[in-house]
Amino acid sequence: MYAFRRHVCAAAGFLVALLLPAWALAWVETATQSHVVTLDVERDGSATVSHEIVIRVKGGPLAAIELDGVDGDATVLPDATVSAAEGPQVTLPLLLEKRDDGVLRAEIDHAKGVSRGKFVFKLAYRTRLGDRGLIRQQGSMAEVRWVAPRASDGVDSARVLFRLPPGATEPRLPDGDDESGGTFLSNLRRTGDKDELDIVRPHVAKGEPVVWRVLASPRAFDAFGHDEAAPAAAALRPAPSDRPERRLIALGVLVGVALLFALVVFAKWRLMTRGCRQRNAEPRALIPIPAAPRAVAAGGCLAGAVALVLSTDHATWAGVLLACAIALAAHVTPRAISAPRRPGRWLPLGDDEAFRPNEPALPGRWLDAGTLPGFALFLLLVTGFGVAAVYCFLRSPYHGICVALGSAVLLPIFCTGRAGELPPLGASRPVPLLAWLAERLRQSSELKVVAWARIPEGDSAPDELRLLVMPRRPKPGLSAIEFGIEYQSALGGSVALPWVMVRATDGSDAHAALPRTVTWTRGRKPEERSAVLRPKLPTRALCLSLIRAVAATLADRGAPRARPNQPAIKLAMSPGRGSSSAKPATVSSPAQAM
Repeated sequence: MYAFRRHVCAAAGFLVALLLPAWALAWVETATQSHVVTLDVERDGSATVSHEIVIRVKGGPLAAIELDGVDGDATVLPDATVSAAEGPQVTLPLLLEKRDDGVLRAEIDHAKGVSRGKFVFKLAYRTRLGDRGLIRQQGSMAEVRWVAPRASDGVDSARVLFRLPPGATEPRLPDGDDESGGTFLSNLRRTGDKDELDIVRPHVAKGEPVVWRVLASPRAFDAFGHDEAAPAAAALRPAPSDRPERRLIALGVLVGVALLFALVVFAKWRLMTRGCRQRNAEPRALIPIPAAPRAVAAGGCLAGAVALVLSTDHATWAGVLLACAIALAAHVTPRAISAPRRPGRWLPLGDDEAFRPNEPALPGRWLDAGTLPGFALFLLLVTGFGVAAVYCFLRSPYHGICVALGSAVLLPIFCTGRAGELPPLGASRPVPLLAWLAERLRQSSELKVVAWARIPEGDSAPDELRLLVMPRRPKPGLSAIEFGIEYQSALGGSVALPWVMVRATDGSDAHAALPRTVTWTRGRKPEERSAVLRPKLPTRALCLSLIRAVAATLADRGAPRARPNQPAIKLAMSPGRGSSSAKPATVSSPAQAM
């Protein structure tokens, strides 16, 4: 038995020793040492992409290599080879296969493949960069873009040689190329038939799709409609933008843009200043410098942005100048100038006199998007910018996008410094709400409603408007129930804060009818007390509900008066004018005040 086991173990060991060399022969390790691509671009936008890849092989044999992410329309070319970089120069053919998943497989046409050494793989294919949108206008230059296949492992030295048709402007790398990522080094050689730009990237990470970009003369490609039969003569011929008459026209356009925008900014400030004088306010600009130099600077910044867009591809600096022009033209909410009111008296007014629209028109309505003429002009100009942007985009996407972004200069002119940001008039701004409340309250036969206006001494026009609401049978001691609106400055204008004021004689039934949580202060007369109640939200429905609830509480219905510690309603209120603090009363009632 022992001898049998010993023979079995010996046979197993012999089989393992016999199969181990075969496993070792199947192991292969590759390392890409360099990858050189020659991109030979023609005037019609087609290109020949030639790859020269140096791979060190350990183990073996290596039967094929694969390039992942080649051009989608790649058409492989014959005569692809692999040769030894060291030792005997043995050259073997490659069989190329382009798969649907974007992988180009290069199979070595030899039974044993290659093993142990450094080998150079050379292969090429054709593609059409122009038809795929990889050659396009960018500013005054044409951008040629190519995405390299993803490396199966890291490459220490990736190099692309762009061979471009000659043009008036020598090709170069884009300034501040953040899109491609990494660091690129370039070297330019200009020959008779081609401009060669040699670009090197020191390292490419594993699986990284590198975007290679160069800027060339648009006149080097037929897609932009330039006929360049004689490249040498075209290089000596001045570009259209360099001709004296073109430069003079361009300078005139830039001066006109700067002057027009400066005049509009200055006119906007003057009109806003006149409106602030009528409303007792102080105009303010976003950048607090005098109006004249601020307008000139705004016009200069806008003209500079236009010049950069037309003559260069520095879109970032053009955007910075555009933002500066917008900031110089923008306004902030005017600051109200507080001043004591003149003495006056309160008088009832008829609806025809109190609720008629009497707010005077302010200057600058054509430059205010909050008014009908200003909104119509703003809409017309935005439409004009949109049509111009579409027209330019069809010829140059870069210029079309710049025109669309340039429409932002309309925002500080039409959307800041509006009449709605000025302090409101107390006798005209509340008219729509007061008229609506008066109509709804008069539907009840138990209430008397009248417009209540304050007339300053020496003036015939009121400076404040309220509603005076009284039950037909008020509780003893009730002087008045007044509804009014006060306005507080906020970002972009003013906020309306409605309130209900109750005036009653101290110690009277009306004074005791409201909950104890209501804070009373001294009124107009020594024996009078006043309390201010506010709705939870400044909406029409809550204001109407609060007025009706207060009027119902203070109406004398002939029923026994409720004790002070058992109020008859539940009111939602907050501190207001004439009160230091208040808390909501939590009591029940048939009348809902909220």
